[in-house]
Amino acid sequence: MRRVPIVLALLAAFAFGAATSARAAAPAPAKSRAPAEREYSYWYDGLDHSVLRPATRGLDVALLGRKLTGHPRQAANVDENDQVRLPSTWWQPRLGFRSVTTRQMLRGPGPGTGPAPGRWTVSHTKDQGMNPGFQIEDSKGVKFLLKFDPPGWAELSSSCDVIGSYLFWAAGYNVPDNTIAYFRLADLDIDEDATYRDTRGHEQPVTRAYVGGLLARVCPAGGGRCRGSASRYLEGKPIGPFEYKGRRKDDPEDLVPHELRRELRGLWTLCAWVNHTDSRGPNSLDMWVEQPGRSFVRHHLIDFGAILGASASGARAYPSGTEYYLDFGVGGSQLVTLGVFPFAWEPSVDPAIPAVGFVESREFDPARWRPDYPNPAFDERTERDIRWGARIVAAFTDDMIRAAVGAARYSDPRAAEYVTRVLVERRDKLAQRWLGTSPSPAVAVE
Repeated sequence: MRRVPIVLALLAAFAFGAATSARAAAPAPAKSRAPAEREYSYWYDGLDHSVLRPATRGLDVALLGRKLTGHPRQAANVDENDQVRLPSTWWQPRLGFRSVTTRQMLRGPGPGTGPAPGRWTVSHTKDQGMNPGFQIEDSKGVKFLLKFDPPGWAELSSSCDVIGSYLFWAAGYNVPDNTIAYFRLADLDIDEDATYRDTRGHEQPVTRAYVGGLLARVCPAGGGRCRGSASRYLEGKPIGPFEYKGRRKDDPEDLVPHELRRELRGLWTLCAWVNHTDSRGPNSLDMWVEQPGRSFVRHHLIDFGAILGASASGARAYPSGTEYYLDFGVGGSQLVTLGVFPFAWEPSVDPAIPAVGFVESREFDPARWRPDYPNPAFDERTERDIRWGARIVAAFTDDMIRAAVGAARYSDPRAAEYVTRVLVERRDKLAQRWLGTSPSPAVAVE
């Protein structure tokens, strides 16, 4: 009679021990694996969004039905208060949602100090883009990408790159820490393993003569001091750009189609404000970030060197911000009317300031701004998305705008004054059109 409890006890002990051993032997949860790095063609991106996707949208019966009934698809990642659902690896609530001072904005993307003084080591050259650039390590071992202005357009793109990093950080987006940097060829060392990719795609060693030849295109003659924008390396491992449509299938946290994200749809208003007509996939970068207890993809906006009045080759063309590069709507209306009616950009006045390029505020239409290429997320925007972005734009004070422009270190006072005025006037137009209000002109710097 006593054996039954003993047997049961032994069986229970055996079962407990087996379970404990199984738990002890079970492997720990596997660490998340970084998504594969991917490249994205500038040329295919232009073809897809200028020709292929517009043709597909024109044949989309569901889209036509939503337009006719006035029931567009609303953003899918908003909460019960119609605000972006948090936490987000795309955007954080800053201006328009909480207090941000001018001093905080100038510290925002990073320390804002640029490369440390001393000798810099060139470790690679920039392979993409129309203008030269170098990957460097400063005297403290911190890595930067040095980018330069188009030949003949001193201070144009470098100023925009810096201004954009501050404004978009204050607006809540993930951006690099961009600063103006000055140096001479004599300040540079060449890493013995530094290479560049030639026109046939072959790796070649970087030499001092090669670096000197590149700098001769963008720096003053006679070995003068060079100027460029220094972009501090982002945290994590780069895994390529994101797209403004679909999802990144190898990112388990990327669950909402990008064209249905409020922070990407509402980005239209920010881009309209600063005339970021080159707002498309290749000017973004996903980083795989590993932190204690978590690994994830953080999404960044990069390359602001073509905002305001700048382009990759110099000043923006006059139609910038009013037409797509390949604009079937404008072309069709001109064909039907035989060109009788003027283009929207014709009354615009060029400021004739080389460091500014072409951007203006007098003819700016806050409801009809367009980027260079159709953007999938912008195409899906609704008034609710636009007002969300307008709330952010309206929160920028005159002091904050002036400080961001001041960080560009224009040598011509006319350039700083003009860019500041254009940003203030475009801000006011957007706020009045979409919010029915006018922002307060300034607040004290804290």
